[in-house]
Amino acid sequence: METAGSFSEFASGLNAVPPPIVLPPSAVASRASNKIPAGICGILLGSLGIHKFILGYTGAGLIMLLVTIVGGICTCGVAACVMHVIALIEGIIYLCKSDEEFVRTYVDGRKEWF
Repeated sequence: METAGSFSEFASGLNAVPPPIVLPPSAVASRASNKIPAGICGILLGSLGIHKFILGYTGAGLIMLLVTIVGGICTCGVAACVMHVIALIEGIIYLCKSDEEFVRTYVDGRKEWF
């Protein structure tokens, strides 16, 4: 009977969730150093995708840039306006998030859109 008790104690230890890794505030702040430049560029220069390049999302930045230029020419600027609205929303989202949430979502999670 003692064997079953020790096995259940062992098995309960296997299901335990390890504690989350918490970075010191200085490490989070340095990893979130692109938050403000990306947010400002998203609001002001958003349709060009500059905020995507700042965060290291080259593919998403090129998509925004090409849609703005090529789509803007083909649609008389409507595509550029749509891209700017998307970037405006993203810039506001970047600036409203805490440093920890920004790092978790856009640096570690690599979430490219919204």
